[in-house]
Amino acid sequence: MRVLVTGAFGNVGWSTLVELLAQGHRVRAFDLRSRAARRAARRCGDRVEVLWGDIRNPPDLARAVAGVDAVAHIAFVIPPESERRPEWAREINVGGTQNLIAAMRALPSPPRLIYTSSVTVAGPRGPEDDPPVTAAHPVKASDTYTAHKIETEELVRESGLDWTILRLGGVLPLELPKRFDPMTFDIPEDQRVEIVHTRDVGLAVANAVSCDEALGRTLLIAGGESCRLRFGEMRARFAELLGMPAFPESAYSRQPYYTDFMDTAEAQRLLRFQRHSFADYLEELRATVPRLYPLVLRPFGGLIMRRLLKRSPHHRASLE
Repeated sequence: MRVLVTGAFGNVGWSTLVELLAQGHRVRAFDLRSRAARRAARRCGDRVEVLWGDIRNPPDLARAVAGVDAVAHIAFVIPPESERRPEWAREINVGGTQNLIAAMRALPSPPRLIYTSSVTVAGPRGPEDDPPVTAAHPVKASDTYTAHKIETEELVRESGLDWTILRLGGVLPLELPKRFDPMTFDIPEDQRVEIVHTRDVGLAVANAVSCDEALGRTLLIAGGESCRLRFGEMRARFAELLGMPAFPESAYSRQPYYTDFMDTAEAQRLLRFQRHSFADYLEELRATVPRLYPLVLRPFGGLIMRRLLKRSPHHRASLE
């Protein structure tokens, strides 16, 4: 099949592109032109047709969807940028999805649409909520990002196209973040989370492209039993990996966050994508950590932690 991938050079987009190529599909990659995207595109060589464009621009999308059999729509502004610039994010997330659907519907034979949403649309999940989250769970907007995901899911369902919605769990990239994100302090230590390897997400999207039984379905995509843990445990494993001390519990919020364990049985039956455990992910990540990191971070870890701790409003409040 000829498959268009929007947001092709981001984390999930790249994993999807790789899996589609491995399955023999012809891939058209659509993304904004940036230095990082150009580097990624060069890695593809002539195996991928690259179209640079803006999802807010209908003519760009008209060119992108021409002649394709399926569209994997992954382009989306996520936190923290979606919360810092909500109107700009809406132009891309909601307006861009509307533009894409319109371009697809204008074709004589519209392609099928695979849309990546998020488990966060289920809203905050506390200790009193029984896991796992299911695809039938009521949705609840709790920030700009989740409001946009809920609205775009509805756009997809009402589009008249053949569609599949994939709600993703916590997708972890195979590289260390380039900067510390204070949003981590908003997640309680005992918060349940089910992570999923980025390449497993790519496989799920690629398999959904040709899965007729998945059409008209909303499926949950996460790693399964071996990828279920608490955020405190996950952060401790990352700190150990880097040779850093862990933050005190006072650094973190006690308010429920929008993650939980997920019912992936039906998605796994249809898409056969779960290949990696959380332990597998850590081993792969360990291989990417420069050898100097632990050597530098161990002696200065306490100082670094104290400086970063000042960015936690929850810790500051505990001292007052």
